[in-house]
Amino acid sequence: MTKLLYLHKCTLLVFFLIIAANTLAQRTDFLIHEHSKKNNLSNELVKSTCQDSIGIHYFATDGGVYSLVNDNFNLYQLPEGKSRYFKKLLKLSSGKLLAISDDAIYNIDPSLESNNIELIIECNSDLSAPRYPKHAFEDSKKRIWITDFNHIYRLNNGTLEKYSMSSRNLTSSYARSFQFLECDNGKLIVVSQKGWFYNYDSKTNSFVESNYQLGLLVHSSFKIGPNEFLLGTSNGIEKIIFDFKGQVVHTEIISKDILASCFEKIDENRVLAGTWFQGLVEVELNEEHKFYHVGGFPYYTINDIFQDDYGKYWVSTNTGVIVMEKKFFSSQFLKPNAEYVASMVRTPCGGLLCAGRSHLFKIVKENQIENIDISFEGSLNVFKQYGEYTLIGTEQGQLLLYLKNELLKSIQIGSQSITHIEFESLGTVWVVSDKELFKVNLEDGTKKSYIEDFDKYKIAQSLCMTKKGTLYIGGEYKHSYLFRYDRESDKCVNINQKIPANGLNDIWVRDLESIEDTIFIASSVGLYKYYDSKVELVDLGEYSNNEISAIEIDQYNSIWITTSKGVIRKRKEDISLFNSDQGLPSKTFTIGNLLIDDNGFLWVGTSNGLAYARIKNSIPRTPKPIVHIAKEESQFIKPNRFLEVNTGSMLLLDVTATIYPQKQNKFQYCIVKGSKKITDWKELSNKNQVIVSDMPPGDYKVCIRCKHEGNYAWSEHRIIPLRVNQVWYLRWYTLLSALIVILLIVYFSSEYSKQRAQKYMIELEKQVSERTVQLQDANQNLLMANKAKDRFLSIIGHDLRNPFNAIRGFSNMLLHDAEMLSEKEKIELTEMIYKSSDDTFKLLESLLEWANVQKGNLKLNREEFNLAEVMQSNLELHRNLASLKDVRVEGNFKDLQVNADKAMIDTIIRNLLSNAIKYSYANQTILLRATQKEDYAVVQVKDEGIGMTENQVNQLFKIDTVLTSEGTSNETGTGFGLLLSKEFVEMNGGQIRVSSVKGKGTSFYFSIPLKKA
Repeated sequence: MTKLLYLHKCTLLVFFLIIAANTLAQRTDFLIHEHSKKNNLSNELVKSTCQDSIGIHYFATDGGVYSLVNDNFNLYQLPEGKSRYFKKLLKLSSGKLLAISDDAIYNIDPSLESNNIELIIECNSDLSAPRYPKHAFEDSKKRIWITDFNHIYRLNNGTLEKYSMSSRNLTSSYARSFQFLECDNGKLIVVSQKGWFYNYDSKTNSFVESNYQLGLLVHSSFKIGPNEFLLGTSNGIEKIIFDFKGQVVHTEIISKDILASCFEKIDENRVLAGTWFQGLVEVELNEEHKFYHVGGFPYYTINDIFQDDYGKYWVSTNTGVIVMEKKFFSSQFLKPNAEYVASMVRTPCGGLLCAGRSHLFKIVKENQIENIDISFEGSLNVFKQYGEYTLIGTEQGQLLLYLKNELLKSIQIGSQSITHIEFESLGTVWVVSDKELFKVNLEDGTKKSYIEDFDKYKIAQSLCMTKKGTLYIGGEYKHSYLFRYDRESDKCVNINQKIPANGLNDIWVRDLESIEDTIFIASSVGLYKYYDSKVELVDLGEYSNNEISAIEIDQYNSIWITTSKGVIRKRKEDISLFNSDQGLPSKTFTIGNLLIDDNGFLWVGTSNGLAYARIKNSIPRTPKPIVHIAKEESQFIKPNRFLEVNTGSMLLLDVTATIYPQKQNKFQYCIVKGSKKITDWKELSNKNQVIVSDMPPGDYKVCIRCKHEGNYAWSEHRIIPLRVNQVWYLRWYTLLSALIVILLIVYFSSEYSKQRAQKYMIELEKQVSERTVQLQDANQNLLMANKAKDRFLSIIGHDLRNPFNAIRGFSNMLLHDAEMLSEKEKIELTEMIYKSSDDTFKLLESLLEWANVQKGNLKLNREEFNLAEVMQSNLELHRNLASLKDVRVEGNFKDLQVNADKAMIDTIIRNLLSNAIKYSYANQTILLRATQKEDYAVVQVKDEGIGMTENQVNQLFKIDTVLTSEGTSNETGTGFGLLLSKEFVEMNGGQIRVSSVKGKGTSFYFSIPLKKA
């Protein structure tokens, strides 16, 4: 292990020595931002990064899939038991994302409101599904290909088609297997990790082995041309070119020293290569194939590089995600970077020369500078060229004239430095030295001072010669800041106009630039333009009053200026700031040193060297901001959504963007009423929130825009329609309603006093009527009670008295006439006494139970029990009793669990069976049956006895018409058993009914609630 570690370190050392040897060449300068545990990315081992169709970024990690919204990482919830080891994210042409884990393939639908992930393919389950899938690819025909450790699969509408590959392709990598290479004509080639090439034949739907085999391990691939690809192999980076048939026609080793894990394009001639242990490398695709380590990149192991919709690079590493953006300015020179840039001039052929204090340089191309072999004494402060002539002004006040490299003449202008030079012709030049303006004749070395034209004040600062040959002189103070040279009078004329700002005294001009008939004035208090004999301030937003050192206007009419904040660009209404984060070597800019060459490059002179940037017509637009209702992050405000609030209430909106880093986003908002023009933009707070409060009622538009730092224009406006409603008690219809209510109250108050007596009389009549009805009801209840009392007394006086008289009579006979009676007669009398006493006891028991029910003393005792057990016990008891009359009692029932008072149900069945026996003849049958109907058990007691008429049936269960009838064996009865049974059935939540035919028998039915499931 120690030896392997030593070899690894040696390899890194060799690699970085090679990189150091290449640092003489120009390389891309990146601005780097890190996403790791420091900013809430809980799992730092990131395998892949992707961006969906609405701009959200996603990360495949060893801990699951995360989305990034407003600098918050949101973890997607997976089905229980599924692996969180994700290897690949792929954006499909449909707009969906494909996510591949160790044991499944998922779909992710772009959404700002939810983070749902859909499992579409289970892996490792059978031979037809991928085992530990590795990679995904969508070709130009929208076919989706999946690879596992040894095979290729085609995904089509949720189903998989398997292409079995040879076992020699078995990968030795955890995350890599096959790479897909698609030519411009749609020809598809795959190469396995073991280096075997295959061509896809659409006619046979199979992969055919290629004639070319690499024989190296292949870890990555990248398309750089129509049929040109880079391969990251175990032997370095290889370039491979195919013909239109997919056959290899050219191979070339780009570098043997870089073991590339992934690629991404920088421009037509450069790519980024991520490596397994060598960090991030920039590779030139020219003949030299130079490569350089990306400066400042903090990690060695790189798994993936993804370029998002805004041109930023997201680099997935084992320790987080790095976001990289190409800096707008480049400044990677050697000697020029070490010098203070004193002066810059545009050559007649459109090139550029620049000078430090002691050297002159020629810009050959944007990344190459050559020394100009001119030697001079003193310190250079400014220089100009006129054809082959070079004129140098020094800090010691000397004016040096050269023809090519030969010094022709030295003219002493003054004792102080020369700050500005303008050629009028080859023989005449204008010079500013120690704030004094001179015209110098280069042929004889004479000079003329124009200090008299400046009221003998030394206030000359800068010069500008227009294309028409007019000389303008920038000066100092608000009454003498601009002059024009009049050739006819040979005088400098003060052409000042009042500066459109109050209280300005100390103003001096740093630089002048002419565009047709307009003179732009870069001053200590802002940028002004002079035209048609008037002057006005150029609106630079928050930078309007900053000191400006230099000005230049490009071919797209954009204004470029240098300030202490950085370089500022104004194109129409858009204002952008470029500072040191965007590649400037310093924010100290030398005066007047801002030029644009004929190749479209902007050059900036600073105290720490030279910087340049390519100027383009199009400026990337920042994406529209995203708006959420505060504290409800899931409540994304969709386009054209209408919001409503009441006056006095507050609406708080959170604002973010899909371009990162968030700290580089600046947001502004404006609230306008109706169709008013949007003008008053306000900066958002540090929390990027819009607060809407104390708004008068009406319809408004909340307009929000975003600008990303650097070379980005303002976004389109996110417009949210807003209606502010008046509080309900101040709305016009509420006030009108209140007035109407008051009038109605007055009206009805007067009407009420008139109708009060009448209403009172009606109320009295109503009360009398209600009392009458109550009395009638009470009388009816009293009548029923009297009838019940009468019936009760009748039973006590008759039905109880007669049996007791019989018992007394029979007992008296046994007591006094026993000697006269035979044994048989004694037995008969005893049986008659027993029967009468038993019937009387049963009647008395029924009366007492009924009385308890009426008084409410009998409490319901519900329980769950098996109805069949109660029916069976009654069946056995009454079979014995019925046998005395030769009557059969049969049962037909099953187990039914009911919820009722068991004792009451037993009494009901006993009474009904006793009645059935009483009114049955010998050799007849009584049936006891139970069935289930919905949520009830229905019990039937059926006999074949004497039956009842319809009138008798109607009189059943009534206290005032209880009928006494005799049984088939002269048994007596009062009907109280049925009355009591009815009370018991209803107390248990059931119903009882009867059907009977005279002479054919009677059936009683009652229902009981079943036990609840």
